[in-house]
Amino acid sequence: MDNDVVVTGMGVVCHMGDDLQSTLGKLREGKSEPFQRYQDAVALDARCVLIGHYAGDVSDKALGIEKSVGRFMGRSSRLALRASRLALAQAGTDARDAAVIFGSGSGDVDAHREIYAKLEQTKSMRKVSPFVVPKIMASTVSANLVNALQSKGPSATVTAACAGGAWNIAVGAMLLRAGACQRALVGGAETIDPHFHAGFDSMRAYNSADNDRPEIASRPYAADREGFVFSEGAGALVLETRASAAARGAQVLGVVRGFGMSSDGEGEMVAPSSDGAYRAMVAALSASGVRADEIDYINTHGTSTPVGDVGEVEAIKRVMEGRRVPYSSTKGYTGHTVSAAGAIEAVFTAAMLRGGWIAPCVNIQTLEPKLADYAPVLRCQNADLKLAMSNSFGFGGTNISLVMAKD
Repeated sequence: MDNDVVVTGMGVVCHMGDDLQSTLGKLREGKSEPFQRYQDAVALDARCVLIGHYAGDVSDKALGIEKSVGRFMGRSSRLALRASRLALAQAGTDARDAAVIFGSGSGDVDAHREIYAKLEQTKSMRKVSPFVVPKIMASTVSANLVNALQSKGPSATVTAACAGGAWNIAVGAMLLRAGACQRALVGGAETIDPHFHAGFDSMRAYNSADNDRPEIASRPYAADREGFVFSEGAGALVLETRASAAARGAQVLGVVRGFGMSSDGEGEMVAPSSDGAYRAMVAALSASGVRADEIDYINTHGTSTPVGDVGEVEAIKRVMEGRRVPYSSTKGYTGHTVSAAGAIEAVFTAAMLRGGWIAPCVNIQTLEPKLADYAPVLRCQNADLKLAMSNSFGFGGTNISLVMAKD
């Protein structure tokens, strides 16, 4: 249908690099890469000292932006711009007439730190830089992308914790279907900072048991998993109506068939809800006009936490009414990129649909016993994939499931 929402460009930056084909090759072969030691975490006595760090150059010069543009950009905006440029290049277009729906979990925390340090040092608010507000506002990523890419379309940021990247995709698709634009640049980004790291470390959400084993520290569904490893990154997708893509001869890389959202509503801020995950997936299938038995693969939220991993699989079993569906978590490769995760994993899911393969879970020596009768994909495999789901669940009980199609 002309109003279908199709993907025409994709870009990813993460600790595995920014060459998407190289990253996909590693996923296809089941090869993860070691995480890095985070020196701030070492210096500040964190339990977990591992992160996934993007080593690429995101300076003004490397990004090709003037100082007048770069002075408003924190690191999340810079990663988002790098991923967006890659996606736009693949799509063979620019963002001048596109909607920009792109976000991160918060404003630029480094800017907050700089403001506080300046106030402590000078005891004067008059000494604070006049350029900090665009860095610290919650919409800093979408605002900076619009500025750097000179977009004239609508723009906004959806902030929804670990579900944020997928939420931004969904809102972009809504705008396209409503006729508000013909093209949308969507995605999510996240970067590391000591405040962020300290909070998760204090919650004991991170894996603090494998600081000396960075090559296997992220292992969703393993019996001995100890928590997740944070990784900074950004995922960007160019979405268009099928009519728009056809009019300019763009290659269709995948289709966003639909999506479903839910909230846990159980009075638990950080504890995952299997029922909330179930309701999001059911809503996604209904909105997409797809039956559960038509789904060929699920890219799970699976972060490598003891409770969340099993709860999501229990929800999948309910949705599928016991039918076995291939599923895996790609966070064993990337770590947990939080607000970027839903976008990065949508890219991976589209690539698997198009390529006819499934990325296996990695770093598992012994499978979680509770999953013995419903195991994830553990070996590289080719597959005839037509429809897939990609799940993202965040703190506060915000859940979203995307349904994606090959064509």
